[in-house]
This record gives sequence, C-alpha cells and structure tokens, in this order.
Amino acid sequence: MRPHVVPIADASARFIDHLREHLACVPVDDLAPLITSGAVTIAGAKGTFERPVAGGEVIAFDETAARDLRATGRWSAPFARDVTVVFEDADLLVVDKPSGMHVHPLGRYRDETLMNALIHRAGAREGNPWTEWRPHPAHRLDRPASGLVVVAKSAAIRDSFRRLLDGGHVQRLYEARVTGDVRGESGTIDAPLARDPADDYRRAVVPVERGGQPAVTHWRVVERTPGETRLALTLETGRTHQIRAHLASIGHPIVGDTLYAGGPKSPNAPEIALRAVRISFPHPRRGGTIDLSAPTR
Repeated sequence: MRPHVVPIADASARFIDHLREHLACVPVDDLAPLITSGAVTIAGAKGTFERPVAGGEVIAFDETAARDLRATGRWSAPFARDVTVVFEDADLLVVDKPSGMHVHPLGRYRDETLMNALIHRAGAREGNPWTEWRPHPAHRLDRPASGLVVVAKSAAIRDSFRRLLDGGHVQRLYEARVTGDVRGESGTIDAPLARDPADDYRRAVVPVERGGQPAVTHWRVVERTPGETRLALTLETGRTHQIRAHLASIGHPIVGDTLYAGGPKSPNAPEIALRAVRISFPHPRRGGTIDLSAPTR
C-alpha cells in the first residue's frame, strides 16, 4: 500500500482530520479504529487523534487492514470513469451525474458510484488510497435520474452548503417526461409522502396523521408530444423520490420509471426521464451566486 507524504500546506492539522480529508477510500467512521489499532502510522510510529501532522511526514497504511476493509464492504475503490464537470474551484465542484449511477456506495452498488469516480478523480488508484481531497456529495439525486450534483471538497463546505439548502437558498430545476397528456399548463402537487405500505422501497402519498411528511412540487408544461408531456419542476421540499412519487400520484409517472408505474414488485429501472437541469446557489465560502445549467442531452 503506497505511503502518503503530508503536504506542507496541511502542517499542524490533527492526525484524525488529515486522514478524514485525504484517506478517501476509507469511510470516515472507520478511521478512528485504524489509528487506535496502529494500522495507520505516522513517521514510523503509532499516532493519536490529536497529534498535529508536519509537512513531509510519511503516513503508512497497513495492507492487512486494507484487505479487511475490502472484505467487509467498508472500502470505496477508485473507479476510472470520466464524469462531466460543469464547475470547479478550490471548495467544490458541480458534476453531471449520468443515469444509472448511485451518488454514494449503497447496497449492491458499491464500486461504480459517483463517489468512487470522484475518489479516482481526486487521485486514488489501485494500491494508493490517498487523495488530494475527499469528495463530499452535498445532496441526493436518484440512481436512475441524471443531472447536476454539488460535491464539496471538505466537510466544512458540505455543511455550509447544506445549511443553504435547508434555508431555501438553493434553487434547483428539473425536467421530466411523463406518460399521458397532463391537464393544464401549470400546477402544484401538495401531498405528504411516506414509505409506501405496499412496497417499503417506494414512497406514496400518506396523510400527515399517519406519518406523511409535507411535500410540495410545482410543475409547468414545456412540451407536449403524442402520449407524453415534458414538464419543468421545482421543489419546496426535498423528500426521497418526491418528484417520482408525486407525478405517479396524479396519474402521470415518469417515462421509464417502472418502480412507480408498475405494481408493488416492479423493478427499479436503471434510467428514467428525469434530469436535474439547473442549480443556483450562493457560494458557501466566498459569496456571489453560482448559476449553472446541465449540458443538453
């Protein structure tokens, strides 16, 4: 396993914090046990969480510990997949996630996610788990959907972006092709969502008194074609599968979305006609508005 040399710019950071930002193949929750066990050493000796690192010091990672993490699914392998970058600076990047790709390693999808591709982009390779920065996806986008995802280069920037998101300072625009001819030119779906009693993976409209969470989706018609309608959508809330569940609830599921168009056992399609096409937000550190559009497909 390739050793890591502490950059001069990172001098005086705590050992644990340096690992959090640069040992990106290992989940953050697994770093403390590695230090405690001595599986990760600094300057040839066992370190402590609070020990400050110095520029030029060498950090070594025990190969046996790395194999154990791989064997138990607690390893994010670098994935050599090019990802379209729409914006990048020292704090964050915005990428165009392809459909069929999870943002984070999850379940059986652990090796070819957006996170794995970004770890590779940040410098990790087979035999080298170290990166210039750890990717921190700042929000979700469903696996079968495509479009813009904001990724922070530090936990602090991720947390700042999420505060902007929670405060309503991030505007996101989606487009979807749905089945059927939607009545009217614009409208709002205001319907609480919760897990579908018939299928735990799906979401469904459920009254608040039975556990539903408030969810509001605004839509307008962009184009009508035989058998389909293209919609532009904005959200007031960010519930899991919100757009998919809301559109299905009014009888117009997204084209290709077999999870919501079919019965309780329908499989989740690898690609659906839902795309995050625009995002606008204040830069979380330096201010000013970042306004971005996804490449046309």
